[in-house]
Amino acid sequence: MYTLGKQAPKYSDKTNGEKFLFTLNITSTFVDTFTINLFNVIKSVVYDGTTQVGTEFFPFTIDGMEFINLGLSNVGIETSGRLKYEKVGGTVLTATTPAGQNLTYRDIFSLISTGAYLQMSRLTITSNFREQLISGTMNVVNVSNVGVVTKKSVPLVTFFDATQNQNNILDVFINTHLCYNQGLEFTILPLSTATFQFYLEV
Repeated sequence: MYTLGKQAPKYSDKTNGEKFLFTLNITSTFVDTFTINLFNVIKSVVYDGTTQVGTEFFPFTIDGMEFINLGLSNVGIETSGRLKYEKVGGTVLTATTPAGQNLTYRDIFSLISTGAYLQMSRLTITSNFREQLISGTMNVVNVSNVGVVTKKSVPLVTFFDATQNQNNILDVFINTHLCYNQGLEFTILPLSTATFQFYLEV
């Protein structure tokens, strides 16, 4: 049994598990569209490899062709708990948590790596670019223990609501889980910011 205590804000529904909200602020200074991988432990640690530099923990490696082809110089989780993709030349894409949220990306990543299953029932995306909601893509990515990758597309356009769209907010109702083998992919537009709020249950 995993418990988060008072570390994360709670929400209520009709299920019995421990429910909490987890918010990530995504900021990109990349000049092209980039696909960010979130929460998939086996893809990060086993399939792509693990490196550690000093006091920073890098669960990704740039030795694989996947990252070399993307022009990345570093991909990893910093000691602050934020996820960072850095390209040659210094442009970065970061996933940070807001002030007042005690859980970091590293905390959730570590929780999943211990074997926890996090059920996700909803995702709210807010962006400064309307185009991020219109043309952004989302995939549920599963990587087997022998490295077989399967992806299930989640068509964001089917979740549009006129009012939310005008406010640059999109609610995605999806019943899936995050675990050692399964995470999420999102395309992030150039020079954009977006907030992802995950409704999770342990």
